[in-house]
Amino acid sequence: MKTFVCSNYAPCDRRANDVLWESLLGRLKQLRGQWVYVCGDFNEVRSRDERHPSRDASFSLDSSLFNHFIDDNVLIDLSLCGHNYTWFKGDGTTMSRLDRFLLSEEWCLLWPNCVHETHLWGLSDHFPLILSVDEENWDPRPTRMLICW
Repeated sequence: MKTFVCSNYAPCDRRANDVLWESLLGRLKQLRGQWVYVCGDFNEVRSRDERHPSRDASFSLDSSLFNHFIDDNVLIDLSLCGHNYTWFKGDGTTMSRLDRFLLSEEWCLLWPNCVHETHLWGLSDHFPLILSVDEENWDPRPTRMLICW
């Protein structure tokens, strides 16, 4: 059984995003029945609840394309533990769940206790995400950042 991992940073441009969905769709169809996860910043939300404040005008088209991509590829979107949102605007007025792990059914059958969790906010405007596949907590993971010239 093969494992396919795709780390994704989706563009903000609608047309460029459509090209990304199409290219991923073709690759994921070839991998049906494999252990697959696609993770990253999708620059999309799935429902109004994943954006604060919600923008009603652009919501229906954006979310339906993304939801069709997930459904067509039979991917599972794990619920988020820790925080409701993964991205915050600098002034704190806008929040969205843009980052996620999308898993194949085969992946979830192999590791049924997967947890998608956020960790403490650092210097980025995104919360770091971790996909945990084991129930045991081996203490906090060391996180270091070296900032130098």
